[in-house]
Amino acid sequence: MTITFLLVLALGGVAIAVSLLVNRRSPDSPTVPRFVLPFQLDRSDFERPDSEWLLVLFSSETCDSCVTVLDQISSFAIPVLHIQNVEFPSNESLHNKYSVRSVPSLLLVDPKGVVEWSFAGIPPKGALFEALEHLGIVPPETDQQVQIS
Repeated sequence: MTITFLLVLALGGVAIAVSLLVNRRSPDSPTVPRFVLPFQLDRSDFERPDSEWLLVLFSSETCDSCVTVLDQISSFAIPVLHIQNVEFPSNESLHNKYSVRSVPSLLLVDPKGVVEWSFAGIPPKGALFEALEHLGIVPPETDQQVQIS
């Protein structure tokens, strides 16, 4: 009986030691995104700051995906929407000012400079058009054709 008691006591001690060791370990760091797209832009940093809406494409001259997105948005003919390509490295200062580290990045900006919609990468088919409709830039009842492919 004494040996059984000592064995249970020893196993209990080992279990407590392991538990203390595991609980002493620091918790995992929370997942933090590598980049965050801006929530606000200073409209005076861009061409036509007086335009009603601004669609900004942050791109890079070495980015194939950027060419795809630029082709998609360059055919837009929406009078209240000004489209501007902010290419790296020629516009490096704006990339740095707004901490844009991922290209292509699209930002749809209202008259006050608030980013109402944004997307990093090539947007899914129809996503930008849905945003334009939702924000009233392109009324749903019009025959305005905006294709995202």
